[in-house]
Amino acid sequence: MARPREFDEHEALTAARDAFWRDGFAATSVQDLTEATGLGTQSLYGAFGSKHDLFLRILDEYGARQATGLESAVTADPSPWHGLKAAVTFEDGGRLDLPEQGCLMANSAAALSTQDDEVRARACAAYTRTLALFTQQITEAQERGEIDRDLDPEQTARALIAVMQGIEFLHKSGIGDDEFGRTKDAVLHMLERAVARPDGR
Repeated sequence: MARPREFDEHEALTAARDAFWRDGFAATSVQDLTEATGLGTQSLYGAFGSKHDLFLRILDEYGARQATGLESAVTADPSPWHGLKAAVTFEDGGRLDLPEQGCLMANSAAALSTQDDEVRARACAAYTRTLALFTQQITEAQERGEIDRDLDPEQTARALIAVMQGIEFLHKSGIGDDEFGRTKDAVLHMLERAVARPDGR
């Protein structure tokens, strides 16, 4: 009969996630992970497999949580368009509660996707989920007459994802709160002029 694990798996995963998030996959050693989690090397391997296996599991859980959070943020507002704008510009009640280094999935994709097929697959899946969510939200906004009905929903969703990623990059770039606020105001103004149609056409 297998012995029960004598550690809190969630706490260990969270500690390992924070180590990877802070330093990146390549710079995080197994020793860093054992120090962060409090587990010995053999216990770490026995519970989670290799360093790469552990990292992929963390990415899976992070991606699932981010997808749930984004969907909640987008759909919280009764207005599909207002909810989408709030999510894109991170004015949705705290979703931009990220460390200075930004989104773990985005950082991992940027650093590893050209050399790690499994990381790239997870990043692509996250993008596909976001694209589907935004496309659905834009379609609903068009049906309610909130935005221009002539827009292609999927193409508009792609543009909004790019805007959202750019805003997140600026958040971690250190430009300062005042400039960051001005940038978001400019984005909102641009979106209203380019997409929203007050006449409901």
